[in-house]
Parts: sequence; structure tokens; C-alpha cells
Amino acid sequence: MANTSLNQDRIDLDLVNDYREKYVVFLDLLGFRELVRKIGQDVLERHRVVEALKLVRDTLGQDPAIGLRFTHFSDCIVISTDHTAHALWEIFRSVELLTLNLLQYDIFVRGGLSVGPAHHSKDFVFGEAVTEAYDLEHKEADGPRVLLSRKVADDAMKLGSDFAQWLKEDGKARYFVNYLLRYAEYTPELEVGKVVLESPAKRIVYFVTQRLSNDKNDALKKAQWFQAYWNDTVASRDVLPRIETGAILTKFEDGPTIMRRRLVAPIAVRR
Repeated sequence: MANTSLNQDRIDLDLVNDYREKYVVFLDLLGFRELVRKIGQDVLERHRVVEALKLVRDTLGQDPAIGLRFTHFSDCIVISTDHTAHALWEIFRSVELLTLNLLQYDIFVRGGLSVGPAHHSKDFVFGEAVTEAYDLEHKEADGPRVLLSRKVADDAMKLGSDFAQWLKEDGKARYFVNYLLRYAEYTPELEVGKVVLESPAKRIVYFVTQRLSNDKNDALKKAQWFQAYWNDTVASRDVLPRIETGAILTKFEDGPTIMRRRLVAPIAVRR
């Protein structure tokens, strides 16, 4: 006869019971593995790797109030939050800020954002939402973007226009996080607390222009996808520069512009 008492003692009830609806993002830092391969004795490339890892740590952070936590290993990141309007806003913001910050170091981000049952602790990450987010990144997101599951897109649309602005359609009846929204809405008028984006925009344009001249195959396709997204979303406003294939640009002198999170979300308006 099995010793049921002993089997029950082995069950981690905290772990088993903490399996609930969460928003989950799986992110891949594109080209990071190749960057690591290059570092060897190259101090500048090693510095770039270290700065990228610091950005992941410093941009994301934890927020128990909305269940926001992240796990990072090499070029992979998992972020999860509670299944609430405030948490969805912050996960959009986290994706935006991390992506924009890493673009300052010429690193693209690709991923998937889902909602469903999941467990995320310091020891374990698992669940249906984790698997779906991974599949969105690994099997469907063919450019530097974070694809949304249908359910996440529906949640955002139901929460009103402030949330829906984070959605960008990719032409295949799918949506991704509109992480260039801040650049698209930028105006040059100075305001207290406003981030000036001319310099970081020039830095992004320079990096992507170099990619268009030097990259091949899949890497080139990713640069071309970003070029089209930038020119359609940002440059079309005639405030910040276009990304032109073959352009010869002077390398920027300013350092990277890094932005931080502020835990503020609008009031959700359900429809």
C-alpha cells in the first residue's frame, strides 16, 4: 500500500496553489548570442553586453502591487503580472521601455504576450500562458516585435482608447505592442519632465541604416521590417528622420538615452 501521508508531505502547497491567471511576456534579445560570441578579448563589445544586461535589470524591476516580476537568463526574459488593467498597462510599458532602451545599444527585441494560467516565482516559471507566449515569439513573430495573443488584444480593446493605442496591426489580422508610440507622438516643444528624443532617434536611425548595409538573410529582413515600421509610424509625422537604405550617416556623438518606468496607469474604461 502506498504511503499517502508521505506523498502528501512532499507536495509544495504554496507552489501548487499559486497557479492563476496572469499576463506573461516571453522576450528574446535578437542577436545577443552572436554578440556574446564576439566579446572574446574585445573590451568594447564586452562593455556592450554588460550594459545590455544592466538595462534588463534596471528597466524592469519587480512590483508586488501588481504581481510584476521577471526572470532573465542569457538572451531570454520572462515577465509576468496579475490579470488586471493596471498590470496590463505596466506590462505594455515594460515592453516599450526595455525595447527602446536596448535599441540604444543596437539590440532588437522579439516576443509574445499572452494571458492564462501560470506560476512565476524565484524558483520556477511554468504554465499555459508561458507556453503560449513562447510559441508566439518562437513560431509566429518574424520580426523585432512582441505579438499579442487574441485574448490580450481583446482585453486591451475593451479597456478603452488609452490601452488600444498600444496595439499595432501587422497586416495579418494580428497585433503587436506598438513600442514606437512615444516616438510617433513626439513633438519638439520643450516641457518639464519630457524626454527629448531627437538624439536617441538619430542613434536608432544610424544603427538600423548600418544593419541595412551590412546584414544578410534573416538579420537583414529584421532590419527591413523595423525600417518599414519606423518610417510608417514615426518618420511619417515629419518630426524625426526616416531610415533610408544606403544613406551615409555621420556617427552620433551623444551617448545612449535611457528611460525609466513610472508606475502610473490611466483609469480603464471597459466597453
